[in-house]
Amino acid sequence: MTLDTQQWLAPNFKLCEFLHGDDPLPPPWVVKNLTRLAQRLQLVREQLGLPILINSGYRTVAHNLAVGGMKNSYHLRGLAADIIVPGLPASEVQAQLRDWSGGLGSYAHFTHLDIRPYRARWIQR
Repeated sequence: MTLDTQQWLAPNFKLCEFLHGDDPLPPPWVVKNLTRLAQRLQLVREQLGLPILINSGYRTVAHNLAVGGMKNSYHLRGLAADIIVPGLPASEVQAQLRDWSGGLGSYAHFTHLDIRPYRARWIQR
């Protein structure tokens, strides 16, 4: 199976949006997770009525280490994305997503969303 980075994971999200630069392509099981994540982010996009930019999606171990990510980050499994919504401050995005069922990290300039099976919240300014 050839991995196409231009493949659509959801109506408004391509695989390439979740990948970083020259990092190796993720294995198929990560792409499956990214597809689930993209489908949830599609619902967020529809709720907000605005495009979503993926600041950080899937990370290799080396990339995660380089950006100071947590050792067992959901980004490593394709289950998390740090997002920016042009035209909305991060605090407004976070307020509108307060009912998110997974992990929601509130940062000054972006919002972390993950699809863990339980609700988690944290703030880092």
